[in-house]
Amino acid sequence: MNHTIDLLAIQTPEHLREGLEQQTRFDGGLFEVNIFETFQSSTKVRIQYAGLSISSMIRGYKIVYGKDGRKIKFTPGTSLVLPAEEQIYADFPEADSRNPVQCATILIPTETVERLLMELEKQYPEGNWQFDFANYHFQNDSAFVRAINELLQLASEERLQIPLSEVLLKSLFIRLLNAQREYVQEQTVFRKNNPMLQIKQYIQEHIDQDLSLEKLMEIGNCSKSTLHRLFENYCSKTPGAYILQERMLLASNLLLHPEFSISDVAYKTGFSSLSYFAKQFKTFHGCTAGDFKKKFGH
Repeated sequence: MNHTIDLLAIQTPEHLREGLEQQTRFDGGLFEVNIFETFQSSTKVRIQYAGLSISSMIRGYKIVYGKDGRKIKFTPGTSLVLPAEEQIYADFPEADSRNPVQCATILIPTETVERLLMELEKQYPEGNWQFDFANYHFQNDSAFVRAINELLQLASEERLQIPLSEVLLKSLFIRLLNAQREYVQEQTVFRKNNPMLQIKQYIQEHIDQDLSLEKLMEIGNCSKSTLHRLFENYCSKTPGAYILQERMLLASNLLLHPEFSISDVAYKTGFSSLSYFAKQFKTFHGCTAGDFKKKFGH
């Protein structure tokens, strides 16, 4: 089941305004809610918040590039949780005036997050009160969505209610942690029963290393012919072409971040030769890594 947040708690689609991008802010006292509406296709948009951010997609989708190199299709029914100052980048490939992208983001100051988590830990010391930022993208469940909707409703009220904000934020934290854990458990079970997912996960986790067919056959517990058939059926590519694709996509993601040089990126994506990396990057992306970094890097 796809659990999406209820924007009617604040506004309706008829409230969409003309323009390229709009931001509507609601003050909840201990938190704020921002509704972002994007009306134009754009690429490599940098997103960064001063506090903890919990974002849920409402309408449309965007492609998110995390600092860990992951490329995620952020769609309704899923959420992102990011620590303060974490940078991500996003593409809005299909946004236009008729199909805007809408996203609701709850922002919570770091000191408020730390205080409320400390209170939960004191009250319930047996719990694990740390957000799983390694699994920052997850599927919504009904309880988490209810917690989000309650905060949206509270933020839309004229009078600030700080005591209620504290209670609802704690509820949100609990629901968020539960949703993350349930999603990770479901994905773990799914991967264990799907050899292709096991292989793809291994490639992602060892992308900076030599990835031989023999090792992939071992991970998938399959023959060479079965391995090629799996890649052809699931990816329409050979194993080698898929690995190169993943390395090139990761390279373009890492180049967005100023702390990584081109040689750093080549090493992190499994290339021992900088010249070979440069050749493959230009072939795949149609421009040099240096030009890409100048255009999109910050």
